[in-house]
Amino acid sequence: MIAYGEAIHDFGDLFQVYDIFTTTSGLTLDPALNTKFGHYPPHWRTYYTNKNKAIHEDDSSLIDEADREYASAQEHLKSFQEDGNPEILTQVASKMIWILDVFPGHAGCYYILGFILFVLNKLDEATLLLQMGRTVDPSFEPIDDLEDEIERISSGYKGEEELLKDDELSEALETVLLEIFKKFDKDKDGALNAKELDNFIFTTNGSHPPATFLRQMGMRFGANARGWLTKNGFLAFYLEQTLDDPSETRNDLAVHGYDPDTLRLKMEE
Repeated sequence: MIAYGEAIHDFGDLFQVYDIFTTTSGLTLDPALNTKFGHYPPHWRTYYTNKNKAIHEDDSSLIDEADREYASAQEHLKSFQEDGNPEILTQVASKMIWILDVFPGHAGCYYILGFILFVLNKLDEATLLLQMGRTVDPSFEPIDDLEDEIERISSGYKGEEELLKDDELSEALETVLLEIFKKFDKDKDGALNAKELDNFIFTTNGSHPPATFLRQMGMRFGANARGWLTKNGFLAFYLEQTLDDPSETRNDLAVHGYDPDTLRLKMEE
């Protein structure tokens, strides 16, 4: 009799992958994924047999298609870092899971899924998916690089570039924060309205705050006449956070595509 372990070993546990994303990421994945992976199959022999019939690991056209989709996903993630649209993460995550359904040996898909959880500050879950990717391809180096980055965040940074100078934001950090602010200030009015601030917080932390929290941020750190968080208020928030926990600020910078040590923009190559 085909055991659960054998099926998962051969085809991966996309049921667990789907569960991780739906319970921790805050993303709404392709509804069809719920039909297929929302519950474990009642009969593992049937599942195993059907998967064996459907998957052809030596199909070069399938491999080529998966590689093209992987390259496309990387480009979409770069665009996410430019405009912060969470819908991009939803689309990419859904596509990667579908690819793994027909090509379970593609470690790049696990890497992309892990990276998405990484930018959403779900570091433990990201590490779990990266470990799944290493299982199918131990030689896939991007997994090692991202795991190293997660380890550095988890253990705390000793940054090359200072975040603070005389208990104020360093010039380098202020420059980066203003770049991030500008990206989310879609209407270019020098303040983050409720929608813009919610988008920033969701991109940074992976959750949508209540409306009262958004108003309170403006009131506490600096708001315009409409109650929206101003540029100076944004900087004031990060000054308080950095004074309290500089590693959290470095983590935020990493989420938004900056090297948390050097404060330079990454993923430009």
